[in-house]
Amino acid sequence: MNFIGIDVGKQELVVYDGKRERTFPNTPTLSELEAFLRNYGEGVTLTFEPTSTYSRFLENLCFRKGIPTLRPNPRILPHIREVEEKRSKNDRSDSQLLFLYGKEKGKGKLLKEDPLSSNIMACLSSYLLIQKHRVGLHNFRESSSYNPLVSQKVKDNLKQVEQLLEGKEKEQIDLARKFVLSLEETREQFELLCTIKGVGRILALVLLALFRKYPDASRKEITALVGLDTIEKESGKSVRGKPRISKRGNSLVRALLYEGTLSAARHNPQVKEIYQRLKKRGKPEKVARTAASHKLLLIAHAIYRKRVPYDPNWSKRS
Repeated sequence: MNFIGIDVGKQELVVYDGKRERTFPNTPTLSELEAFLRNYGEGVTLTFEPTSTYSRFLENLCFRKGIPTLRPNPRILPHIREVEEKRSKNDRSDSQLLFLYGKEKGKGKLLKEDPLSSNIMACLSSYLLIQKHRVGLHNFRESSSYNPLVSQKVKDNLKQVEQLLEGKEKEQIDLARKFVLSLEETREQFELLCTIKGVGRILALVLLALFRKYPDASRKEITALVGLDTIEKESGKSVRGKPRISKRGNSLVRALLYEGTLSAARHNPQVKEIYQRLKKRGKPEKVARTAASHKLLLIAHAIYRKRVPYDPNWSKRS
């Protein structure tokens, strides 16, 4: 069995096969990488971090070609680096560290793609994009309404376009719900997530897609996949910055979770408790709401895995 570590970037993939590093463009087809991988036949495992958007092309290639993969929690890499620095004085790259991780863990697993998750994410991404343009158009229309030089015909046209965009927003949400309600299993999962105070139908849809895409993810892994895992900024061995979230995961889920805390921090007992505790300690609003987002995510993940409705008196271990 051969192992290859891949450091996934926005525009390129840095590949290490145990001998040397190579760089390939991160394009939709990944034709150059695919040609390189033919040298290994079926006896190869690829190790890379699941970085949502940037790793999508690589995941698709592995799914199409049946290539086993290992996708470690993004939080693991710093620990591997620390261990390797103690073992060797060599400064290893991320692709080399991922190669070592794969070699230690052994053969990976085949990816199981879920079309429903992909369709839901596509609908919701479109929804947010349309919403962004609608809000921008609304603000422009409002300012134009006070300008006497802009004709009423132009103002009416702007209003019509805004209403059109609003209708398109609704279409995307309705389409996502149709995908979910078409199956009894996903309909039940969606309804259970909607029982959580602070989780509306849009957030429930995107969480369902995330949990189905990574069905075996642990609490720590699902946290990292959303980019809510904490990292510390270090310089040398003595200078440390304030801890912050990595933001390396799915930005769509993270944004909707953050928005959901506006309601959850008032009506969800568990989320409210952590939010108010941090505010009383003088923490900034953003810090308190980020912690509340993390709590809401873990509650939803537990509901999804246990297949039970939300209970406000549920154990805080959720």
